[in-house]
Amino acid sequence: MTKTLGQARRTVVLFGGPLLSLNLPAPPAPDAIALAAPASSAATSSSTVAAAPAPAAPSPKPASAAGDQPAKQTLLDLLPGVDFHGGVAVYLYQPTNGLDPLYNIYSTLKIRATWDWFGLYFEPRLTTEKMRSYYDSLAWVQQAYAFAQMGGLTLKVGKIYKQLGLFWDNSFYGNIQVYEGLKFDPNSGASLEGSWGKQLGIEVSAQYFVVDGYLNSSLSGRDTLSIPGARRRNIVAGRVQPFYQPLPQLRLQFGLSGESFVADLPDERNQVQRVAADVRLQAKALGLWGEVLHQFGESVNAFPDAGDPTASPPVPGRASASNTYLLAGVEYDLKWFVPRYNISIADYQDLDVREVLHLWGVTCPFHAHGSLYVEYAWWDRFSPQGRTSYDRSINLTVMGYF
Repeated sequence: MTKTLGQARRTVVLFGGPLLSLNLPAPPAPDAIALAAPASSAATSSSTVAAAPAPAAPSPKPASAAGDQPAKQTLLDLLPGVDFHGGVAVYLYQPTNGLDPLYNIYSTLKIRATWDWFGLYFEPRLTTEKMRSYYDSLAWVQQAYAFAQMGGLTLKVGKIYKQLGLFWDNSFYGNIQVYEGLKFDPNSGASLEGSWGKQLGIEVSAQYFVVDGYLNSSLSGRDTLSIPGARRRNIVAGRVQPFYQPLPQLRLQFGLSGESFVADLPDERNQVQRVAADVRLQAKALGLWGEVLHQFGESVNAFPDAGDPTASPPVPGRASASNTYLLAGVEYDLKWFVPRYNISIADYQDLDVREVLHLWGVTCPFHAHGSLYVEYAWWDRFSPQGRTSYDRSINLTVMGYF
């Protein structure tokens, strides 16, 4: 089967950043595969049959008349309206700077049930190693919500992804933004989402969350929720995304989004705002994307300067209240593999600290239900004390999905 960029994207984001979100469209149905057969083969078969027709075969008897047992029903046959998908990722993190490697297996299920205008969505996750030190166990719920569809609008209530900036960059390793809780960030509350138009249209979302979702893929200390005793509260977010798609393989979209919340830290409560602008272009095999995001206010208490609690006297950590994040990437579909490059930057302006992550990668969709990701990460920090190597690693991921 010919591999396509769309097929490769079925596994993009399986637990992205090491490792967080599996967004899998359904694999092609058998009927769709049959319809994709070359027309020349069908024409040859038809002409052969017309030239030398074979004797008519006897009509098959009904199963009951032939004494055969009726076909067995699957679980989904017994549950009309239920859509069931999932996947497994086998991940090897191999540092090239002498640190120990990491080997982990990630799995997810995505269950969606729809009855007329009402439905439920449930997305559990399971790993063989804890994702982060602040996770309670190897298993957790990524998203879970009830939803109601009303024309072009969908209302969701439960644990839902916040919509801020670009959703993802098509990598597996991820970017600085996801490691600071800016992407794949589920929260607990309500989301009203709408989409109108086909060739020229707009997508919008308005969200309110009482509290954060307790976990995401942020590294410890880089997001409010990973700090012991801290939570993000009263989260309000909105996004507007106009798009232009004159052809199935040509789409241009722009996004404007914003967020406001209270960072309820152990020793203080800070009001934090974020604004973002993004663009994405898909032109046949070529994909381009970019994003700029700025944060006003301190959402953590000891990053990017952790201080030194062991010193005498202890040196407290410091946070930055003015942060700018940049993300840009490009990829090109070469049928059997998709080369990709992403760069993400975080500029903590109050403390004159900057981090830059270069990520080179290639996706090889070796099967309709499987892909291989090979990525190399080069992550540096620049501060008044000089340049520090944060990560140098080769990342190999084999993914299967259904």
